[in-house]
Amino acid sequence: MSDEDHKLKTTLPSRNWLLGLGVVLTTVWILGGLVYIVFLDGWMSFVDQRADAIGGFLEGFFAPLAFLWLVIGLFIQQRELASNTEALKQTNLNSEKQTEVLAATELRARQSAFFQIAENVRRQTGNLAGVIVGSLETEQGERIMSDARMIEHWEEHQRGQFEIFPAMLTDPAGAFAAAGLHPIDIYYGTEERSQTTSEYVKSFRGLIELARDCDDDGAIVRTITQTPHGQIYIAMLEHIRPPACWALLESASMFSPATEEIELFGTWHIRGETLYGDQEWYTTFRETENGIEGEVRLDDAVTAIQDFAIDGPAVFGRVVLSGNIFIMTGTVESGLLRGQLDIREGIFARFEGARV
Repeated sequence: MSDEDHKLKTTLPSRNWLLGLGVVLTTVWILGGLVYIVFLDGWMSFVDQRADAIGGFLEGFFAPLAFLWLVIGLFIQQRELASNTEALKQTNLNSEKQTEVLAATELRARQSAFFQIAENVRRQTGNLAGVIVGSLETEQGERIMSDARMIEHWEEHQRGQFEIFPAMLTDPAGAFAAAGLHPIDIYYGTEERSQTTSEYVKSFRGLIELARDCDDDGAIVRTITQTPHGQIYIAMLEHIRPPACWALLESASMFSPATEEIELFGTWHIRGETLYGDQEWYTTFRETENGIEGEVRLDDAVTAIQDFAIDGPAVFGRVVLSGNIFIMTGTVESGLLRGQLDIREGIFARFEGARV
């Protein structure tokens, strides 16, 4: 209860006190009237009065009582309203607390489910990282990791050390770099490694999206992207290219062979739902002597689209803004360009655009 409501309630007379006062004053008033009639002319004289005279007397006699009970009723009503207001405020406060408790309980349930799923994803991505490590070779065709060491590491993986292979792929000792292997070679050097990388990207990207659903301050997303699994995902994403990039398309139905030539070239007015609210920009595609080129115009700043690629109705590009890498994947269908922008922490924006 607020101080104002408490002061109002304490200054108002109580219901029982008001009713008692009303009964006492009414009794005194009626007895006084009876005494007045008896000692003035007597009952017989009063009864012998004309009807209009009796009515006028009774009207004047009971008018103060009516006013008295009207005032008492107003005081009682005001006090009841104050009590009801207090009860409603308390009810609202309890409802808010219950809502907060339910929301916290639901959040904890989602987080518990997330951590169970995360454990499975750690195992799966650890397996995929192991497949990549086992396939790495030097320029002379020699395996970077011997069969004996791979068996030893797989046994560690089976005992629950799911970071063993992702940690190796971060190349802390520089062994892969010394063998002349660039991240592009490690993750996309062969068709088999590219397919394995695609599976890794889809799995870990899905884990990030699940983390966002149960992460109220971004701590979970930051944590999982800083693990060896997350560092490998970031490296894969920064160097991703076709055909592995099509794994970023949100559904398989978005990427199907084009039945006719798509109309991509020109300028598109894009509207995106980003992590920080709705935003608009323009994207232009043109065909030049050097191939297909593209650019993004945002707030009068023009940025080129790097590594642009097209496959059927699917388009891919890499945009660097203020040192941040945005991976664009989308499809052109029915005169609309739809897709999403990925960053290290998952999907940054989903967008849709029409030709200008």
